[in-house]
Amino acid sequence: MKIRALILSTALLLAGCSGLTPKQDTAAPIHSWDELRQALLTADSWQLRGKIGIRTPSENQSASLYWQQQQQHYQIELTGPLGQGGARIDGNGEGITINIAGEDPLWAASPELLMEQTLGWQFPVHQLLYWVRGIPAPGQPFELSLNQQRPQKIIQNNWEINYLRFSTQQGYSLPEKLTISQNDLRLTIIAKEWQIQL
Repeated sequence: MKIRALILSTALLLAGCSGLTPKQDTAAPIHSWDELRQALLTADSWQLRGKIGIRTPSENQSASLYWQQQQQHYQIELTGPLGQGGARIDGNGEGITINIAGEDPLWAASPELLMEQTLGWQFPVHQLLYWVRGIPAPGQPFELSLNQQRPQKIIQNNWEINYLRFSTQQGYSLPEKLTISQNDLRLTIIAKEWQIQL
């Protein structure tokens, strides 16, 4: 996979993620799964800083990640080896723009459409908005495995999301490390800092 395609695919996969420095949290969460899910469903303004890795049969790359979500508007920045000069994504319900250093901006009505047009493959980008917070996307069937009232695995739309570590904010568990995989594609997201209003 060429570096431009790798940057674009990672950017598109992400489009559509009180300060906290996560630490491994082995204590049981205060809230039940139903309370956690409801709180995270209604939390529509948040920020995530961390790292993302993407692995395909021919590539294994990573980048620093900054994701700010304000209701329907999102801004995502990728920097580091994967992004070379960096990539910035701005989007809302009206469309998405991706700026990759040294390239002309790309625009489409949705991240899914832009991915289909430029890369020829599909990813449920809108669902990632929920998976990164540790909850299944609403309105779609899913399978869920819990461990101490926290998600251990979600299977939705033939994608498998595994939650490997959590941090706690205001008594609620938030993913610190997760993997999202299907066939030969695997994303790993490591959250070093969450800012979320619950």
